[in-house]
Amino acid sequence: DFLNAYVAVQKQAGQFEGALATLTDYIAKNPSDMEAQYSVVEVHTQMGNMDGALAAASEILLSNSTDITVYRLLSRTFYQNNQFDMSLLCAEKANEMLMSVAKEKGQPAKKDAGILNNMGVTFLAMEDEPSAIGYFQEALEIDTNHVEANLNLGFIALNSGNYQFALEKFDAALVTNADNMSAKLGRAVALRGTQDLDGASKLYAQILNSSAADRIAYFNAATLEAKYQKDYKKAQQLLEEYKAANPTDTEVDERLAELSTLQAEEAARKKAEEERRKAEEERKKRQQEKMNELKTAVESLQASKDALASCAEAVESGAIEMADMVLEQGIMVIEAEEIEMAGDVIPFVADTQASLDELKGVCAGGGSTAPTDGGGDDAGSEAPAEPAPEEAPAE
Repeated sequence: DFLNAYVAVQKQAGQFEGALATLTDYIAKNPSDMEAQYSVVEVHTQMGNMDGALAAASEILLSNSTDITVYRLLSRTFYQNNQFDMSLLCAEKANEMLMSVAKEKGQPAKKDAGILNNMGVTFLAMEDEPSAIGYFQEALEIDTNHVEANLNLGFIALNSGNYQFALEKFDAALVTNADNMSAKLGRAVALRGTQDLDGASKLYAQILNSSAADRIAYFNAATLEAKYQKDYKKAQQLLEEYKAANPTDTEVDERLAELSTLQAEEAARKKAEEERRKAEEERKKRQQEKMNELKTAVESLQASKDALASCAEAVESGAIEMADMVLEQGIMVIEAEEIEMAGDVIPFVADTQASLDELKGVCAGGGSTAPTDGGGDDAGSEAPAEPAPEEAPAE
């Protein structure tokens, strides 16, 4: 109605004292309007005036000690003042009263999903994430599409890197509230986490086309384009667009500076990667050259070994056996195309080839025969030549 709308405008403008004055005047004339009295508690809470909130709540409870709404409001008041134990106590009290009323009416007794969600938020503030998750899940058991509970579980999942579960929770929140900006932003991050970069980019474009687009939307979209899509031009365009509409926001200048640094780092990375690629190509080229050299050397060694295979000196020296061993190793490397090992085998082939080359002279003409002493029979043997007479010295 008009009163709530007017008070809402005042609160939005930060005119809390004016909102309280408006409500006080109205309540004086309409003391039975409980919504107006609840609004007084809310305004004091938003002002950070805990004493005022407690006083207004106490006044309501004097006339109705079982007012569930008051306990819910008190839970919020204590939460905002970091009195988490009292906040939880008021929330539990509200749920107990709610279940008691349902039981009296013969209705199924169940807790309120909103209260359970608020208790989960309180446990998050107390850094007790497991308990918080338990309350959010309990809230969803009552209301599957409860927006805040789904959002809270979704953001917890994002923080833990469980992007698929986060996506499910944000989708559930959007079923109830299709225009919820927090759900859309969370969903975009979850899409990026599941590697659906194009889906995330399209969703950011949709968000930025709406009037609700804020700095988080622009900054997240720019981060996606720069860090994950490597589209620095588009990222800069998004930041410049935000800067044009928000010239006093200095953080956008920091983001633009970070973007320039990121571009420089990416350029350096690409350069280093290209240098590594070229070095690797050169290394493989040298290895292939060594493989070709090995093939030629093995063919030459094979030919030399075959040529000396019948030479007794070559066989007895062990050179043929060594050549067989080296050839076996060389052929194995060639057939397996292990180009990394070619350079290691070549020296052995070369040394073996040199050994065979030294034997070629000895084995020329198909090899040599061992000398004989003619046996023990002197018959037919040539008599040794007599020594030439000594020349007389000249007189």
